[in-house]
Amino acid sequence: MNFFQRHSRTILLITTIGFLFGAFVGFGGYYFTRGWRADTVATVNNKKIFYHTYLNYLQRVINNLREQNQDITEELIRQKKQEILSDLIQEEIFYQEAKKYGVKVSEEELIADIQHFPAFQRDNRFDRNTYFQVLHYALRMTPEEFEESRRRTIAIAKLRSLVASSIKISTKELELAYLEEKGDLKNYFRDYETFRQNYFSQKTVLVFNEWFQQLGRQAKVKVYLEERERGG
Repeated sequence: MNFFQRHSRTILLITTIGFLFGAFVGFGGYYFTRGWRADTVATVNNKKIFYHTYLNYLQRVINNLREQNQDITEELIRQKKQEILSDLIQEEIFYQEAKKYGVKVSEEELIADIQHFPAFQRDNRFDRNTYFQVLHYALRMTPEEFEESRRRTIAIAKLRSLVASSIKISTKELELAYLEEKGDLKNYFRDYETFRQNYFSQKTVLVFNEWFQQLGRQAKVKVYLEERERGG
């Protein structure tokens, strides 16, 4: 119990870090199909998402809700199940796309990423024993599972950066956007840098959403959750 109390906040951070992509909208693209597979909750272009992976995420989310003293109703659990499944499907789609673009994650990048987590540190330095303890007792993951998860997250982040780098904004486009929002251009040069950054962020989100929706429509996704739970 002392271990969980010391690391509760950082454990929550690690648990939720894989679900950032749920903020993007419009991911239809998948359908439910008859016939469940004992070890599979869904497939994305014939690539399996394992049922035990889904269950591990679900258990961690429920544990976090309990730590926050939230009322865990059946409706809330149903909602979290769908969110987790959607996030896992989206992650797989993005990861497959990253591999298609040739995005790679080196061992050095992976090691640096893992050592950066405060939950794995002792006296502000990475501690191997603490790392294994957090994975085993808090996250219920093997080092191999966690490291593969982080590798996927890093690859997807690289892909997002690649897409963002292709977004261009012309001077005329920026002036028209400023004029539409402010009504005139008298403070345009004073507000230029802040407005440009905000506009770029908004356009990036728009481009990402459109791109993700397109990927979702193209992906061949089958979901076995209902059949899997009935079978279990």
